[in-house]
Amino acid sequence: MRKVTLVIAFAILLISCGSVKTLPSPKAITETIQLKSNKNSNFIKANEWMVKTFGNAESVIQFTDKDAGIVKGKYSMHSGQAGSQYTPAVAPYFAMITLRVKDKGAKIEIEPVGAFVITNFMGASYGFTPEQFIKSANALIIDFKTLMNNESANDNW
Repeated sequence: MRKVTLVIAFAILLISCGSVKTLPSPKAITETIQLKSNKNSNFIKANEWMVKTFGNAESVIQFTDKDAGIVKGKYSMHSGQAGSQYTPAVAPYFAMITLRVKDKGAKIEIEPVGAFVITNFMGASYGFTPEQFIKSANALIIDFKTLMNNESANDNW
């Protein structure tokens, strides 16, 4: 009887060492930028930004329409990690990035895709949080604004 009680207590201790929590997703982050370039030049710069930013095989440009001035793609914001006997598996996290351009203007929208799942395991937290999403999205927006405000070789040729 004592062994059974000890085994049950040990099992409860092991089970209580980890928990999984789903956090609510933030709203899409949008920024509109006033520019000096025409629609054609802005489209080329937006497309170049997507190609430069989407630097791994998981990030994919899914749709482009030059006439409408839209470039859309799925971007890997967090690569995730494989689980081991010491750490839990963490799924990758993606966002949809939509760029819209017109004469003298551009708009970037970064929309979260899926739930934010945080795993607490042995006193540490693993996962990608909404706060990390907002921080990463704001960094992407700053990078996009910087590139779009740069003069392009396509502006004056």
